[in-house]
Amino acid sequence: MERYSRQLLVLGLELQEKLKELKVTVVGCGALGSTLVELLARLGVGYIKVIDADIVELSNLHRTHLFTENDLWKPKAIICKERGEEINHEVKIEAVTDIIDEDNVEELIKGSDYVFDALDNLYYRLLLNDACVKNSIPLIYGGVTSEYSSVKLVLPEKSACLSCFLNYEGEEENACETIGTIDTVVSVTASLQVQLMLNHLRGENDDFLYYLDFRKMRFDKIKLERNEKCQACSLHEFKFLKKEEKKPNCGIIRDKEREINNEYIIEKDGNSLVICYKNGKCFKKVSR
Repeated sequence: MERYSRQLLVLGLELQEKLKELKVTVVGCGALGSTLVELLARLGVGYIKVIDADIVELSNLHRTHLFTENDLWKPKAIICKERGEEINHEVKIEAVTDIIDEDNVEELIKGSDYVFDALDNLYYRLLLNDACVKNSIPLIYGGVTSEYSSVKLVLPEKSACLSCFLNYEGEEENACETIGTIDTVVSVTASLQVQLMLNHLRGENDDFLYYLDFRKMRFDKIKLERNEKCQACSLHEFKFLKKEEKKPNCGIIRDKEREINNEYIIEKDGNSLVICYKNGKCFKKVSR
């Protein structure tokens, strides 16, 4: 326990043992997700599954801690696994080079004690919310844009979920916007997400949405009640799992599967990149 001697003075042995037994899933391993993986590994969370099909690009480096220039054009999930296990060899990290969709999301989060939302797309965020609410798995949301962010712990059947206050109108243009941010916003947001997990492990059921305005140094704590007409936590319709919403056609999207001999390959296709993995799955990076 020497590794954790300083945090044991704060968390105590019982909570540290809980962390060792935890199984968590981090969906997305970009700026927010890679920071989450680092924090969770250093805390001593026993098992971390990280899901991402994207690759590291130069524009990622200014707001990430795990990625370096030597990682350019390598799969984010694999780098998160390797770097996380270098930080703490006692932690088991599974890299899943895939994206979540209606067909696989429930299986990918199955058995998780917590799921961390590190996505940057509203459609897939609400899809993940549907899956977690349906399967009664706590979801810890983190959203970052410019110099603002928000975090929330979603406890199925106990608290408001993301669909209670986030609306998806199928506006693909908005879903495809590239929105900037900086490392300070990402780091604090990920830290708050992990702190929400720690507090919940202590027995605290948090019903608040935390909104941060870094430009004005403002921190708002907003009480949210469950929406009686929410399609997910109240009506249990789970329309994103039923493919009732139109997906955005940008970002990382599925491409035709094919067999390759290498662990992964990256090819140019017009203005897009195609990334294929040894498991046969291929993805296209489409920008607008």
